Amino acid sequence: MELIISSITTMIVNLIVFSLIPVVWWFFRHRKEEGFFKWIGFYRPELKSKWWVLFVFAILYYFFYNFDFTQFVDPKTLEYIENSSSVSANAFAGIGAAVILPALIENFIANGVAEEILYRGFLCKRLCKKIGVVKGIILQAALFGLMHNILYLLAGLDVGLWYHTLTFIFTGTGALLLGWLNEKIFNGSIIPSILLHGAGNFIVSMLVAFA
Repeated sequence: MELIISSITTMIVNLIVFSLIPVVWWFFRHRKEEGFFKWIGFYRPELKSKWWVLFVFAILYYFFYNFDFTQFVDPKTLEYIENSSSVSANAFAGIGAAVILPALIENFIANGVAEEILYRGFLCKRLCKKIGVVKGIILQAALFGLMHNILYLLAGLDVGLWYHTLTFIFTGTGALLLGWLNEKIFNGSIIPSILLHGAGNFIVSMLVAFA
């Protein structure tokens, strides 16, 4: 029960924090044009590319997701990360089935929905309109990668420049793929990236929980 309450609290905080700027921006500049959810891309996805493009994307994402970047990390740094209470997934370590519900809440809503609203729903769409789709997708990916570096610094994690570099590359690449999925393959809907983002985090949490 404690984990469920903690996950619900995280969900509420993340939704408020990550949605604050998009909501304020929409309210003062776009609320008369369209509803908030449509504005950020929270609507039914429709495939707008050829089916083989989606197939190629699925293969690329599969290899990206299964690539173990930790093989390039010093064992001491990796052990430090795995034992740090500042890493959210570590709260589920070794607990097993009891964390399934909390992990669903935290990964699909607190992380998936909240982060996608800000990055793929707000930043990516605003940047794509301002500087072009490709440049917008790349820039939001870079900002997403930097966010993870900043969160590590705020958490006081002493992981060194190399780990920060790998984190930036890995999370930034993920954001690049998710942005491309939404804007170039589907019809601008952020639901595909929410599902992939949440599923990826959930699988990691389950691996930690049942390790």
